[in-house]
Amino acid sequence: MNRFTKTLSQTLPVIHWLEHGILVAVSGGADSMSLLHFLAQYESHPKRLAAAHVNHCLRGEESDADADFVRHSVAGYGLQYFEHRIAPEEWNTNKYGSLEAAARKIRYDFLTRTAEHIGFRYVATAHSADDQTETVLHRMIRGTGISGLAGITKMRQLNPAVTLIRPLLNIRRYDIIAYLEKLGKPFRTDSTNSKNHFTRNRIRNLLLPILRKEFNPKVDDAIERFAYLAAENAEVLDELIDEIFEKAILQQTPNEIILDSSKLQSYQISTLREFFVRLWKRKGWSMRHLGFEQWELFVAFFCSATGRYEMRGSVIAEHNGKHFILRRVAANSEGR
Repeated sequence: MNRFTKTLSQTLPVIHWLEHGILVAVSGGADSMSLLHFLAQYESHPKRLAAAHVNHCLRGEESDADADFVRHSVAGYGLQYFEHRIAPEEWNTNKYGSLEAAARKIRYDFLTRTAEHIGFRYVATAHSADDQTETVLHRMIRGTGISGLAGITKMRQLNPAVTLIRPLLNIRRYDIIAYLEKLGKPFRTDSTNSKNHFTRNRIRNLLLPILRKEFNPKVDDAIERFAYLAAENAEVLDELIDEIFEKAILQQTPNEIILDSSKLQSYQISTLREFFVRLWKRKGWSMRHLGFEQWELFVAFFCSATGRYEMRGSVIAEHNGKHFILRRVAANSEGR
């Protein structure tokens, strides 16, 4: 038994998950193919395992070849298979902030709908420890709070009926490749992974090799530990933020929220900053172009001024000393 199989077999409640149904998101890459092959070995639950693939249609014939590869691989196990081909009109980047954000939203909406339709509780994605390292570095470079430094979570609710799980989050990619090589199983490689016009690719292909060679050969492990500690702190902060939400929110709709200013005045600036960041996330408001400086200015407005403030991401704040009102407006407003 190699390290990949041993680690997953000893640490994951696979049988419990399968009892409630797992829909595996399969791109065709090494990570998702390894997860598919690992879960498919539990043949006693074939009807509680299914696979889904999203064809983004961004790489022409290569995207279609990925879909064909996944479809035939899943068929070899006799599993249910679901596929979504993204139509051109679905790419509404203005709504989601970027092409990457739009793709993520479309993928998770499809996976959630599909899992709910077939009565499965879990959606499994194949994010690995390498993805965690890249994500934390990406967020550090862009600027983020404690919750962002925690990186990718192992589990989260997609809706009340469906939970997202990430079984490979503690597994390194070299163990994943070794597992596939031992099985003799092929996988697809996205040709855009080698192109450095995407920030994440530059982190993977340029920054991390320098950090490993020039600073710390085990920098990946150091970043993973850092994310783990940040996640622990974020959990404590989550409890505090939940309490603040309960006390401060007077009224809300999808596009507006009214807060009791007096319930927020006693908290430190760092806590208020984290509160507003999480409020934005809970409302699903755009956070594009919102870095540390923008949040500092926003909290400073709340603490010291009344009147009107327009936040980047098309949210207007109005403060009358008693109520703090946040209202999402037209998506093309840049804010100040």
